[in-house]
Amino acid sequence: MIREPPVETRQSCSFVTYLLIFLIICINQPVTGQESSLFTEERFMLLIEELGEQHDGNIDLTILQEEFIQLAANPVEINHASFEELSRIRLLTDFQIQSLLNYIHENGTVLSVYELQFVYGFDTELVKLILPFIDLQNKTHAISAEDKVLTSGRHRIFLRTSRKFDKESQNSPDNDSISGNGSTTPTLGNPAKLYIRYDYQYKRKIRWGITAEKDAGEEFFKGINKNGFDFYSAHLQINNLGFVKNLSIGDYHLRFGQGLVLWSGYSFGKTSMPLDVKKRAAGITAYRSTDENRFFRGIATTLNHKNIDLSFFYSGKRIDGNISEYDSTRNKAIVVSTLQTSGNHSVTGLASDKDAVFEQVFGTNLTVNFNNVKTGFTFAHTRLDTELKPPDRYYNQFYFRGNQLTHLSGDYQILINRINLYGEAAYSFGRGWAVLNGALFNLSSEISLTMLYRNFQKEYFSLYGNAFAESSGVRNEEGFYLGAVISPIPRWKVSAYFDTYRFPWLRYRVTSPSSGTDYLLKIDFQPSSQVEMYWKIKGESDFADNNENTPGIANQETIDRLNIRYHLSFITSPNLRFRNRVEISRNKVGDHSPEWGYILYQDILFTFRRIPVDLKARYAIFDTDSYNTRIYTYENDVLYSFSVPALFSKGTRSYLLMKYSPGNAMSFWLKLSRTRFSNRIPPGFTSIVPGNVLSEIKFQIRYKF
Repeated sequence: MIREPPVETRQSCSFVTYLLIFLIICINQPVTGQESSLFTEERFMLLIEELGEQHDGNIDLTILQEEFIQLAANPVEINHASFEELSRIRLLTDFQIQSLLNYIHENGTVLSVYELQFVYGFDTELVKLILPFIDLQNKTHAISAEDKVLTSGRHRIFLRTSRKFDKESQNSPDNDSISGNGSTTPTLGNPAKLYIRYDYQYKRKIRWGITAEKDAGEEFFKGINKNGFDFYSAHLQINNLGFVKNLSIGDYHLRFGQGLVLWSGYSFGKTSMPLDVKKRAAGITAYRSTDENRFFRGIATTLNHKNIDLSFFYSGKRIDGNISEYDSTRNKAIVVSTLQTSGNHSVTGLASDKDAVFEQVFGTNLTVNFNNVKTGFTFAHTRLDTELKPPDRYYNQFYFRGNQLTHLSGDYQILINRINLYGEAAYSFGRGWAVLNGALFNLSSEISLTMLYRNFQKEYFSLYGNAFAESSGVRNEEGFYLGAVISPIPRWKVSAYFDTYRFPWLRYRVTSPSSGTDYLLKIDFQPSSQVEMYWKIKGESDFADNNENTPGIANQETIDRLNIRYHLSFITSPNLRFRNRVEISRNKVGDHSPEWGYILYQDILFTFRRIPVDLKARYAIFDTDSYNTRIYTYENDVLYSFSVPALFSKGTRSYLLMKYSPGNAMSFWLKLSRTRFSNRIPPGFTSIVPGNVLSEIKFQIRYKF
């Protein structure tokens, strides 16, 4: 292990409060031999939590998690890696990557991990974080005739099932679910959720696999799913085959530029890492998630010659759409009002929308890399076999209507000493343009700043646009973002951002142009290698229509949201960890009295010394005045499954996660969770309304050979 450098409520709940205070006070003296993985896990946990909040708990970060797992299995050989290869280590900024390259160029090969502490911009904590993902050796990754790609790789099989229960309900969970108006609607299938996945990988050279999933309530080997699962996905990816840098057949992701035109999969927005707003385009990557609509299916490749990458892609697949006109003679949808993205087909209305539209996307990307300059150009054309025609409303007057879209964009990155400039400008033919420009400033080893300006015309539209923005779509927004990270003294770090934005045209439930601001302040303190804590304040202020007004142009009123959190993680022994959190939320609308909420939880993470079992448990209490003061909390889950529930109303939440690994080949996960409300389950929280207790069981098996 690397040696560290020398250091200069509204309601009573006494038992749990005293217990938490006792645990905080009774931290043991620092212990030795601890892995730094705890703090890597803490950062990953916080990131997932914030992304879950942005997407209302609906996230799938399988690709992100796999990137870290695969990176650990195939570390980057830093002594011979390019800027692009080092970018795989997402824990490094562009400045740190360039600083490492300069150090190797000036001083020669890095001989020891201890030497990395002398690279400008690196410190002990950063070296600890990246240790699992780097290698000082030099290996080849090109496919050769000696490679036994079909027999020397790694096979993995995942089997997962989960089911929710309402013990107090008299309704059968096999037949009932909640509809949008709060009444029960029959589901088409059984309430179990099923997931099966197989993949094969030989180093970083070749990979293939297949995924199948059935959501809760969907039919299985009957009805619209006579072939079994509701969703199937398959992929084949080959890397470094001569001048073929990448070849993907089947399902894949596209990520180019800063996401104005093509960026499928996860995307970071405003998080507690305020400098991480610049996207790192990965180009073409295999798709291994379960989002049933936002991916590409077909063939894609990237050809490389020296410093030039040329990519081509074609995708053709069926996606969901809300059918408004149907031709029964041709058995085909003619018009859809919206494109559905939930992937849920558990009730008749949703099932009828499945695969309503055939979507084709084709195009190309040209990327040229110079020493400190990178430029790219993207062309993409999208065609639907069904007309997209949203209902006429004031707010969606400029939404896309039709069946064809053509985009052209250019992006750039420039690294000048301690300044990193980047951006993208895109044009949607016949509609409008969007532009995003940003800059990162590494003022010193203690201070870094970032600025970002975006301007998306109200007419601009892209089906796969996923750029940095306040709203969910890349349209009708102009804003300026300022972020900073400061390390004033050893073991302390201050992160902050401020974002101001405006919407030139109307929005849903906002019948006039509006504006808003977001801000965050986070203070991290690590008194020792076994203890880490932070304080976080996050606020947001924007506008919405006053629902009490008479018909006509509504008056707007301010909505102010505030969350204050204290989080503590500590290690008491090599096999025992604790996490504690207290969070308060506040929501104030106009002149009305504010609404409040809070959550208090205790996590225990325990690893047995003599048997291969890991346990993770939580007990939480929460009390909020309404859904407006809901609080999102990350929960440990089975591998490649993510849980970020929004807790509201009043009650308790607990779970127990067990992992059992009897050998290198087999691993088992079992998660039991339970939410008990003081009264009945609040509408919208679950699919079953009566009762006051929700329980869920989740089981997963992984087999490697």
